Amino acid sequence: MKISKLPLALIACAAAFGTAFGPAPANAQATSAASATQAAAKIEAGGSSNALAGQAAYNSGDFATARAKYQIGCLTDGNAAACTNLGAMATKGEGGAADLPLARQAYQKGCTSGVGEACENYGSMLINGRGGEKDYANAIAPLSTACNASFATSCYDLGATYFFGRIGSGPDYAKARQYFAKACPGYDADGCYALAILQRDGGGGPVDAAGAAQSFKLSCEAGKSDGCLEYGVAQYSGAGLAQDYSGARSSFGQACNTGNAGACMNAGIMARDGQGGAADPTAAKRFFGLGCKLGIQDGCTFAEQIK
Repeated sequence: MKISKLPLALIACAAAFGTAFGPAPANAQATSAASATQAAAKIEAGGSSNALAGQAAYNSGDFATARAKYQIGCLTDGNAAACTNLGAMATKGEGGAADLPLARQAYQKGCTSGVGEACENYGSMLINGRGGEKDYANAIAPLSTACNASFATSCYDLGATYFFGRIGSGPDYAKARQYFAKACPGYDADGCYALAILQRDGGGGPVDAAGAAQSFKLSCEAGKSDGCLEYGVAQYSGAGLAQDYSGARSSFGQACNTGNAGACMNAGIMARDGQGGAADPTAAKRFFGLGCKLGIQDGCTFAEQIK
């Protein structure tokens, strides 16, 4: 029995368009303390005494004083690095309560001075509606600044904005593909997956089966389950690379082990039928059983058929 490529691939794609094309987390939102320390290193001696005092306080562990000094350094002195540090601390709630509107204001001021990290976070807050209303139109400029400064998450966010037509008269797949290409491999799990979908389907440019296979591979290696499923489909069918049943079986198994129902069915069929390696009824039964638990009725049926 051959793998039923289309139904299983559609299972993955339906899930992916709801998850892979979501907004990317900004670095400072994820690890604000690290961002604050990194940003403070950009302060030049004599550039702002309040910013330097904030740096000294932060390094000594006095976060309340650091935040107060950064706030003055940002909002009064206009020091861009102090603004970036203040935004990180206000986001996480270091040195005081979390204050997203203040973080958004601080990142905006830092971005105005061209600090890529501030632009990355300000643009992210605009498209996610953190610290204020969602504002896709005004997010384009800061995200573009950050993307041009090699912040891959901002390139990804730009791609998703154009893909979904959140600005303009509708989706712009050409721009989406352009920005997803900049996001991959820096934001490889989702950025490469999004790029691969457009390359495979010819969205925003010519069909590029070889490019899609490589992008799916990068996404898979970064841990994205749907990336492994789609890379396995490419390996199985020889789309954009040499046909590789053994590799496909491995990719499907990897995706199944992270909860991908379609990949479990593919892995089960290959293990049962001896494609890409020796027949393995025990593994096939396990894969089909996982597919069953994940909602595919055929998985229940196929698992019961293996004695």
